[in-house]
Amino acid sequence: MKHTRYTVHPEAREALVCRLAAELEKDPAVVFAYLHGSLLDSEAVHDVDVGLYLRESDAERGSAVASALSARLSIIAGLPVDVRVLNEAPLSFVYHVLRGRLLLCRDEDLLTTMLEDVARRYLDLAPLLYQGTKDAFAA
Repeated sequence: MKHTRYTVHPEAREALVCRLAAELEKDPAVVFAYLHGSLLDSEAVHDVDVGLYLRESDAERGSAVASALSARLSIIAGLPVDVRVLNEAPLSFVYHVLRGRLLLCRDEDLLTTMLEDVARRYLDLAPLLYQGTKDAFAA
C-alpha cells in the first residue's frame, strides 16, 4: 500500500494546529488533546496524529467519537488525521502521546494527575522493556 506524503511548512503548521484546536474545542466529550507524531518535527508527513482523553461518560463510545473527529479534522486539515483515544490505550503509547504538544485542556488537575501517573509507571517499566527488547534481538 502506497502512502501519500504531504509537506507542511512551519508557518502552515502553526495555522493547522490552531484550526485543529478550535475544532476540538467544539466537542464537549474531549477533556484534553495532544498533537504527536511526525508533524511536530518534520515537514514531510503521512498524516496528523492526535491523541485525546474523553470524559468518562463518553469513553465507552471512544471509537465512534474518534472516527467522527478524525473525519471532521481531516476535512479541516486538508490531510488525513489519525485520532486515538487515550482512556484505555497502552501505557507506552500514552507516554509517547503525552510528550507531544497540548492542543486543548479542559481539566488541568486531571491532566496533571495523568501526566504524573503515566510518567511514574512508564519510567518504572522502561528498564524492563529495554531489557526485553535487547534480549529479543540478541539471538
